[in-house]
Amino acid sequence: MAQRIVSVDGGSLAQAAGIRAGDELLRVNGETVVDLLDYEALCADARVRLRVRRGGEETEYDVEKDEYEPLGLNFETPLMSGMRLCCNKCLFCFVDQLPQNARPSLRLKDDDWRMSLMMGNYVTLTNVSDHELDRIIRRHASPLYISVHAMDPLLRSRILGTPRGARLPEQLKALAEGGIEFHAQAVLCPGINDGAALEDTIEKLAAMHPAARSLALVPVGLTKHRDGLAPLKPMD
Repeated sequence: MAQRIVSVDGGSLAQAAGIRAGDELLRVNGETVVDLLDYEALCADARVRLRVRRGGEETEYDVEKDEYEPLGLNFETPLMSGMRLCCNKCLFCFVDQLPQNARPSLRLKDDDWRMSLMMGNYVTLTNVSDHELDRIIRRHASPLYISVHAMDPLLRSRILGTPRGARLPEQLKALAEGGIEFHAQAVLCPGINDGAALEDTIEKLAAMHPAARSLALVPVGLTKHRDGLAPLKPMD
């Protein structure tokens, strides 16, 4: 995977090495760079090998620096890849119950674990493959913020509107065993994931402490723009 360099900071290590805008970064320390998380992790060492392509020719640069010292490379997008979008159809989706005249940016359904790490966004992990889960652990992307809603696999699948939701218990187990901490949240829908289902969720998350750091309970938010959506009632 090639990452196009759009600019090089003046006076930086990369400029001193001879890297230019328009070059393509192919590998760092022999590994391909999927996104910003890979780039930051691989470039943290005191010695970094960069494989760069220019005009069809590849060159390797060996850069010695202080640990965590930036190279001065800038790429086309902040994440060095596209945003990971939501693949769910949640019963309570806040985006689906926006008014018709809401600005387009509010309708973007992001579900990107990288933004969870960097910004504290809650994510569901339904769009995270086993390979990507391994990368989260390898890069020690901790802590994450995870929308649990229910620990019962079938109930969570119903709430999220996808069978992928049932994988959460095994995903959380893998994260905990890999040293990843997480904060959880549950949007409470009366008659669905409260009561006994909530007790079950609390008990199972408590058993995962200290990897499970917290659980936020969020009363479901409902608007008057719910025509054709699942029948839900607010918390009393």
